Amino acid sequence: MHHTTLRPAQLLLGALSFALSMGVQAGTTLYATGASWFSNAGEHTQSSDNYAVGGGQDGYTRNNYFLFDLSGVSGPITSATLRVYNPNAPVSAGFPYGYTSSDPTETYAVFDVSTPAADLAAGYGIGSLAGQAIFSDLGSGQNFGMTTASLADNGKFVEISLNASGLAALNAAHGMFAFGGTITTLDNVVNKESLFASAYLSSVAPNVPQLVISSVPEPSESVLWIAGLGLLGLATRRRATRAVRPPIGELKR
Repeated sequence: MHHTTLRPAQLLLGALSFALSMGVQAGTTLYATGASWFSNAGEHTQSSDNYAVGGGQDGYTRNNYFLFDLSGVSGPITSATLRVYNPNAPVSAGFPYGYTSSDPTETYAVFDVSTPAADLAAGYGIGSLAGQAIFSDLGSGQNFGMTTASLADNGKFVEISLNASGLAALNAAHGMFAFGGTITTLDNVVNKESLFASAYLSSVAPNVPQLVISSVPEPSESVLWIAGLGLLGLATRRRATRAVRPPIGELKR
């Protein structure tokens, strides 16, 4: 019968591998705490949580935003995907819904937002210069990712994988974090090229806009204890080996 003896290095590597595996966090889904749009005329209704983007029936263009609370996220975020539900039915009879463009596809892109969350939630009337500045902020700046949308996306989540800039911004953020969104392929013709029409944060449950992230949390005390146990075992084995080794002079006799 053969007995397998684990070497100290194997014990240490095993302990460290187990400790590291305990530090890997599965995907976490955060749900939007706020969403709405600003028009190029500066309009934003304070009580509205409609997050349509693009050309509207009134002839104005809209950029949208989404707010997420990152305060419960620990450790570096290694990947993230923004998932936004695109309706396949109108909020009321006769209203447009989902993807409304006459073009086969449109490009939706997300950007960083420098406007404070409190200002995003405030109301602004048509002609507001502050509202117009926020509209521009939502559709410009550092690009975090983009995707191509079409009529086939009605009734589905439109997904935007965040690029390196988006991940860096998330990792640098604390508390509330905003994404701005715009359709970059509008043709400057009033033909209602829109996405997420009839989509309201309060009425799409359980299809609330989501931020799906993967992160590696800071090592917990238990993980550090396991790694330390491996190091202790290695040190103990080495001391025991030195204790039973005969003096060099005796080995020559």
